[in-house]
Amino acid sequence: MIDNELEMYYGDDVKITDKITVTQPTVMQIKNFGEKDYFNAVYNLTSVGADLKWQLWDMGIDYTKIDDYDLFIKVISQLVSSKKKLLNNIKDTEQVKNVDIESLSKNPLKLILKDIDLADFGLYKDTRNNQVILYNTENDITINRCIYARITEVVRKIHGLKRNNETPANERTKKDLIEDARDEAMGKQYEDFKSVLLPYISTISMYSGISRKEVGEMKIYELLYNIKRINKIQDATMLLQGAYSGFANLKGIDKSRLDFTGYI
Repeated sequence: MIDNELEMYYGDDVKITDKITVTQPTVMQIKNFGEKDYFNAVYNLTSVGADLKWQLWDMGIDYTKIDDYDLFIKVISQLVSSKKKLLNNIKDTEQVKNVDIESLSKNPLKLILKDIDLADFGLYKDTRNNQVILYNTENDITINRCIYARITEVVRKIHGLKRNNETPANERTKKDLIEDARDEAMGKQYEDFKSVLLPYISTISMYSGISRKEVGEMKIYELLYNIKRINKIQDATMLLQGAYSGFANLKGIDKSRLDFTGYI
């Protein structure tokens, strides 16, 4: 459960433990970091089995039978960590010339988890409960099942994401969903990246009259929340205008839709 949405709207960090903090970047920080890399990290970190159907199937893992935390420690943690250890293992000078050092050194979670690179964590067993955990021995930082759940809850909330709860009705449906997901991924692999934020930045700038620079200084939760608010205002305005002009009947309409200051 999110403790304080107002603090989140104002861009405050969300403390998960004494040593783990979820941060909120500004729009400009995301731009400078690389929008595609940033959102790939967000989507990967919050992925569950249903989001990685065909990839897990090819690894011999049934996506319907692996829980979120096990998927995180076995697969996702590798997707959202830097590859600096791989870089450190490259000793040959000629090999170094052929690798993208900047890319391998880049921490995908730099703007999401404060001062944490999952490359610095290893798999350990907590002797108190026999639970497998991710542990950073140098800084004494633990990520266990509960901490992982809290991190993903907050990251999803910040970015307006919901957990993928898709469940196939039977084995045939499951295999069809896997192949559909594979076909979709193969079809998109050569498509150019389309900015997630550009339509939102443009909408807020044009709707409110504030500059791109001011929008660029917004934290990501504020930006996405403002877009939802604009949509709610527009919906309420159209309904009321329709009613006043006699072209719309408000009978049966959820009254909360008419309150543009209501909760989203």
